[in-house]
Amino acid sequence: MRRRLAFDRVEWLLLAALAVFSVAVLVPLLAKTDRTITGADGLLAADQLQYLTWIREASNHVLIGNLFDLAPGDRTFFHPVFAVSGRLVALGAPLAVAYLLVWKPVAVGTMFFGIQRYARRFFPDAPGARHTAIVLGVFGVMPMSWIVAWTNWGGQPRQYSFDFISGEMFAAGWLWGYLPTAIAVGLLPLVLLGVERWRDDTARAVPWLTAVGALLVCWLQPWQGAELGLILVAVEAWRWRRHGERPRVGLLVVLGAIALPAAYYFALSKLDPAWQLAGEANARGAMDAWRWPWWAMVLTVLPLAAPALLAFRLPAPTWQDQAVRIWPFAVLVVFLLPLGTFPYHSFQGLAIPLSVLAIQGTLTIWRAPKPAAVVAILVFMTLPGFVHKLDVARNSVQSAGDPYWIFPGEADAMNALETDPRPGGVLGATYAGYMLPAYTGRETYVGALSWSPDWDERQRPANDLIEGRLTGQAARDFVTSTNARFVFVDCRPGLADLTETLRPLLQAVRRYGCATVYELRFRPEMAEAAGGPDA
Repeated sequence: MRRRLAFDRVEWLLLAALAVFSVAVLVPLLAKTDRTITGADGLLAADQLQYLTWIREASNHVLIGNLFDLAPGDRTFFHPVFAVSGRLVALGAPLAVAYLLVWKPVAVGTMFFGIQRYARRFFPDAPGARHTAIVLGVFGVMPMSWIVAWTNWGGQPRQYSFDFISGEMFAAGWLWGYLPTAIAVGLLPLVLLGVERWRDDTARAVPWLTAVGALLVCWLQPWQGAELGLILVAVEAWRWRRHGERPRVGLLVVLGAIALPAAYYFALSKLDPAWQLAGEANARGAMDAWRWPWWAMVLTVLPLAAPALLAFRLPAPTWQDQAVRIWPFAVLVVFLLPLGTFPYHSFQGLAIPLSVLAIQGTLTIWRAPKPAAVVAILVFMTLPGFVHKLDVARNSVQSAGDPYWIFPGEADAMNALETDPRPGGVLGATYAGYMLPAYTGRETYVGALSWSPDWDERQRPANDLIEGRLTGQAARDFVTSTNARFVFVDCRPGLADLTETLRPLLQAVRRYGCATVYELRFRPEMAEAAGGPDA
């Protein structure tokens, strides 16, 4: 295997380090033996619980609908990663196993292999430069994120902005929960290498395997798919204009492979109300915290961008030399385009081309860097940021804002909701709403931000009810308006006992240790809003 992969000892060690890094959040979660993990191991557990809900949907229906709105809706979404995991769940695998155990090794291997191959393409005979490019491309954390955090410059809002920008660029960070993203980031450089190899091989008319890779890149992360398409078109235009070299017709197959999922997502955004809602919720600047000041972006990318600019003085004779120069500009174009949603994801994978260019540029003015100096730079660009990201992860878990564990009482309560065949959705706090669809198969009134209509207006009264701030007739009117059949109170300490507040509406109260399920008297509107589990 070592000969086939052409990894040297340092690269094997880096791959092992990436594998260990990928479980740096998961292992401490598993250490709590008195509770079960939900399957979330990212900085935002709500996102991974949304993935698990989609996997459950795929296991029962293949196509995925919206279970976070407690309203009728169609199933229109197909996703290859969640479809595979869904089949495994249908065969009996637990949700967390079907996601984490299956895809985390794939994500680790794909990401490392893609970045290692890309670095080897530019530095085949310079192992020091190649290893540096791999370390920066995989593990690099832009220093401003931890500098702002540790100096408290500008307070929490500014720290969030720098964490956000640096987090989008931090390739290894996507192995904490966002496994489809990590796979797409690793596939993109492999597709570029595949296109270059195909262009040099006149015996092959169509790069079919490369086209499959391009299809997956865009299906898993459409932002990176758009960047890939821009890179391919721009490089071919460059070569045609500069060298009179016409594009090969087979390239249309690769571009078509990118266009298929792009057209699918576009159709979803126009035809499916749930995707229209997600588009509005994820629009640029939809939340104040999502605004990226231009100067913060410049300060974040500067440690790689400044030396990378020096590389543009060098000739770019080959197809890949031109592609790596165009790649950062493709990222900027996708970020600025008034199309699609959540443009911040365009920065995913940006560290890969910038790392290659930064090393090329640095070597033009520092031709024989001392190993000790290079190691010191790499330590500066990785270890403090890694410590900071771990601290952010620890704070995310300890804040208990998202459910990383299912406590025994919650497990029993959700199992009761799952096995009850009667129709009806569930009302709970947003904390519980994140995990209820995944572990009961029922719709919930409020949950994932992108998929719950009027999320802010829904989460406030739902949280106020469960936490005891909304009482009396106002509480009953709110509960009735949701058309929920069940009210779920999770195991967090200090939550309200709703028995007296909801007594005029109650059919039954069932307690499961620290969790409680309140069943409301049936009304036809409840069945119209939601069917039974997995219906």
